[in-house]
Amino acid sequence: LEEIEAIARQEVPPPELPAFVDGLSGSPELKEWMKRRETMTLRGDEFLTALTIDDILAVPEFRDAYQANNLIVSGFGFPKRSAKPSDKEKNPGKWEKSEKRYWEEVRNYLSAHPESKLGMDEHLRGITASTEWSARQQRYQQEVRQRVLQLVHSRFLAARTETDYEGVAHVRGLAPGRYWLTNLWNEVRAGDMHLTWEVPVELRAGETRSLELNNANARFVPRPR
Repeated sequence: LEEIEAIARQEVPPPELPAFVDGLSGSPELKEWMKRRETMTLRGDEFLTALTIDDILAVPEFRDAYQANNLIVSGFGFPKRSAKPSDKEKNPGKWEKSEKRYWEEVRNYLSAHPESKLGMDEHLRGITASTEWSARQQRYQQEVRQRVLQLVHSRFLAARTETDYEGVAHVRGLAPGRYWLTNLWNEVRAGDMHLTWEVPVELRAGETRSLELNNANARFVPRPR
């Protein structure tokens, strides 16, 4: 089955992260960061640890999230703007000078207090790129599985059978050769375990074979925690 799946993956192109990122909403800086880091995860300790000062100040979404996360301590250590919002239109020169000084002070504060970025990911909840990418990858896996089924039925299927009420099944009329007995992805539940089978069977001319599917020759399917 793995060999058939390899064929299917060659025929079904996987989603490309750069192209996917280009289709997202968000600033060009955020998209460039996602491509460079090859990730769209914007939450958790790993994300925050890897986030640099330059990242935070260069990407508008990160900058806004960091600022929002620290507004509660504005004036108590965290820098505070000296210009008024109205100066942006009334006195652009003053506003620009104030902004430059403000973000320099923010950089210095962040450098001195790296822990101040903790919690800023809570302000990035509205960016669902990671969820969308995960959904796209799941769709890709479904597309591959569908192609595998098509290949199995069109090129590799020798026979099909179903067990009776006693769990016994028969296959007749097979030519001598090497076969694989599989239930594909139809998992069988045995207590807390989920099992599938992919068991090799070799038939010689005039031979009748019997095979028992059990835990010993099963594949254990890991369950998500």
